[in-house]
Amino acid sequence: MLDKRKIRLMTRMALYEQGEGAEDMKISAYYKKDYVSMKMIATVVWTTVGYACAMLLVLAWGMTGWIEELTFSLILMLAGVVILGYLALLIITLIVTSRICGSKHRDARMRMKRYNHGLLQLMKMYEKENR
Repeated sequence: MLDKRKIRLMTRMALYEQGEGAEDMKISAYYKKDYVSMKMIATVVWTTVGYACAMLLVLAWGMTGWIEELTFSLILMLAGVVILGYLALLIITLIVTSRICGSKHRDARMRMKRYNHGLLQLMKMYEKENR
């Protein structure tokens, strides 16, 4: 005879596995600190690449006329502004990444706990059925 509770539980668990469960399993395989650190390293790399591309575009645009009027002190001042802008952008993106990835890991862990609890319930149902 079919047990409706068991079927509902198995269906709910299968839907979770096919949906967000696959991503949650990957995320929760890491410790929170390791997951956040890995994402922050990727953020540093991609922020650096994006900022360098943006600065190259600005430099290419600036080649048209005002580059001839540059003095050494103006170059130093512009370099300082570019470096401070990069550091400010990097700090902001790292803070945002840390918060987002930390909450994403916490949420994935909570969903995985519910999933594991469902597995335990299912195992108990099978043990009860086999007795």
